[in-house]
Amino acid sequence: MPREIWQCPKCAREFSRKNQRHACGTGNSADVLRDRPQAVIEVYRAIESFINKLGKVETVARDRYVLFRSRRIFVDLSVMQNAVRVAIHLSRRIDNPIFIKIVANGKQVTHVAKITNLVEFKHIEPLIKEAWQFSLA
Repeated sequence: MPREIWQCPKCAREFSRKNQRHACGTGNSADVLRDRPQAVIEVYRAIESFINKLGKVETVARDRYVLFRSRRIFVDLSVMQNAVRVAIHLSRRIDNPIFIKIVANGKQVTHVAKITNLVEFKHIEPLIKEAWQFSLA
């Protein structure tokens, strides 16, 4: 049975929980990227482009953070001066040296990496897709 979707009457964003606490609006990724080095912008744009090709995804940008969600958040980014910190929310633990931190929390395991170039991004691309698929379940 499909879950009921609640839509915020103020901003029209959709959530799987009624009266979901949130900040209305989705922000703008251009604000997050302002004054960042070109290499960081390239990494961010590659991640964003890949995620947007997966299917229906909402992008929420605030300050230096960007969240990507389908039914729930599956990837969140922190845009730093020299890297993009990527947190990927998976259903399982993956031990890989690219991850600087791994945290199990309930039904998901969050894997954190600092991505500084497109080669590093290619290593986590399949895991981002897996996280998106997991977020739809």
